[in-house]
Amino acid sequence: MVRRIRILVLLLVSGVSVAASGADNPVSANNDESHSSLPDLASESAKKEEQENKGKTFKERGADYFINSATQGFDNLTPQALESQARGYIQGQVTSSAQSYLEGMLSPYGKVRTSLSIGEGGDLDGSSLDYFIPWYDNQSTLFFSQISAQRKEDRTIGNVGLGVRQNVGNWLLGGNAFYDYDFTRGHRRLGLGTEAWTGYLKFSGNYYHPLSDWKDSKDFDFYEERPARGWDIRMESWLPFYPQLGAKLIYEQYYGDEVALFGTDNLQKDPHAVTVGLNYTPVPLVTVGTDYKAGTGDSNDFSVNATVNYQIGTPLAAQLDPENVKIQHSLMGSRTDFVDRNNFIILEYREKDPLDVTLWLKADATNEHPECVIEDTPEAAVGLEKCKWTVNALINHHYKIISASWQAKNNAARTLVMPVVKANALTEGNNNSWNLVLPAWVNADTEEQRTALNTWKVRMTLEDEKGNKQNSGVVEITVQQDRKIELIVDNIADTDRSDHSHEASALADGEDGVVMDLLITDSFGDSTDRNGNELVDDAMPTATIRKTTKLGVASILRWRKMPAARDLCPRLPISSRCTTPGLAAQSIPSRAGRWTVKTTRTAPPI
Repeated sequence: MVRRIRILVLLLVSGVSVAASGADNPVSANNDESHSSLPDLASESAKKEEQENKGKTFKERGADYFINSATQGFDNLTPQALESQARGYIQGQVTSSAQSYLEGMLSPYGKVRTSLSIGEGGDLDGSSLDYFIPWYDNQSTLFFSQISAQRKEDRTIGNVGLGVRQNVGNWLLGGNAFYDYDFTRGHRRLGLGTEAWTGYLKFSGNYYHPLSDWKDSKDFDFYEERPARGWDIRMESWLPFYPQLGAKLIYEQYYGDEVALFGTDNLQKDPHAVTVGLNYTPVPLVTVGTDYKAGTGDSNDFSVNATVNYQIGTPLAAQLDPENVKIQHSLMGSRTDFVDRNNFIILEYREKDPLDVTLWLKADATNEHPECVIEDTPEAAVGLEKCKWTVNALINHHYKIISASWQAKNNAARTLVMPVVKANALTEGNNNSWNLVLPAWVNADTEEQRTALNTWKVRMTLEDEKGNKQNSGVVEITVQQDRKIELIVDNIADTDRSDHSHEASALADGEDGVVMDLLITDSFGDSTDRNGNELVDDAMPTATIRKTTKLGVASILRWRKMPAARDLCPRLPISSRCTTPGLAAQSIPSRAGRWTVKTTRTAPPI
């Protein structure tokens, strides 16, 4: 099998300009003929070759190509050389055909400038297409649009612009606005430009403003990128007495801490650059030039370029006529020239934080009582006690995380017990989550105190092996209550009773008696917290049962023997109420020396 030899064939046909059918295009120094077409340009040899190839098939032309190549030396007859020749010929034919098709399709409606380059892998890196459309032109005012596309540095960028040019005396003044879009990376940029042209002299200026925000960079790990903000001023001139010789001067300035004005290998802070160029146009068809670009620090670049400006529909003889160079650079001849701007989006970069953590909250979908969720947002959780939530974390880090901890306190110095977090279990991304059960609600004398006791601000703190520390943003967790409080009464004989009653009787013999207590339950009827401990309410007021004993509010049974012929509240008349706010007990005398004690079933909300 013949070994493949990789070849990069660059076909740069830049600056191909096509005049619109019927558009004004001066071709001679005579003003009366300034709107005529350029004369026919074909040389005798070119015409002869064209006549010879005319009528030949692609196969015949290919055979002629290889025979002519082979006759240049016997080395070309090797299999490797023939493969290389075939690849180069096919790429050249495809490039030429595609370029001719584009120019022929678009040229009747404006001017098209193409630069096509096809690599061995079929990529178009280094290629560009510009399309200038004069929508309205009355020889004084010109409204136009320009559409461009280019493939450079593995990025495909498109540009769409609108502009106007107006004759003012011996000057052509204009303005334009462009929208630039990076199809590969999604960057967006706005461009605003001004123009002031006269014969053999052009001034233009452009401002570039980013429209898209920071995105993860594909050029560097742990970096973000976006379009850089900047501007440039451009000047082009030609010698009136010798218009074949021209020069250009460009000053450009961009802003940012790390800007790739000279490529991604040379990021600079607020870089600027000056480009000086010379060009020589012997005939309208061909321009050769050299540019030198120097910028911040030791940054510089030197390039040599050759441009072929071919006008479809114009005879080749006219494009090879040196006399037409002067018309090409005149005010009328440059009226529909392309806007001079940087269509490539220059990027600025910034390093991501080496350590970053973001918290957010989400109510657990498996809650037995979904109504326990009162408010559920990423920044705040409001629910009833024992309601379940998840605490989630998005973590980005460059280095190994060695420490992770919670900070969860409130204004009343009450600590919220958070789930265990292990540094070695944390992962890059948003796959970090912990389950949290809201704690018991705690009562207080005032609403302000209750809010302070039952609201926490929670954040996570991380530290990596390089000593970088990072706190997450704060999320807020609030526990609300919907408790029920009952005053219950049981006979002292019912020690193991769980279904408490609101009515009990006992003999008035000094031995029998009743037990009174407060029963506290949550909104779902449970009398214990998330840890199985009985609910308590230290802020509830007390009630007097005997002279020396007060009814405690803690959920602990208090055993009391009923004194003979005495009311439970000796300070009050018999058959009167003994109350706490919202709770009441009443003793009622009955026959056979018995007392019946009744209590209210529930207390009003706290």
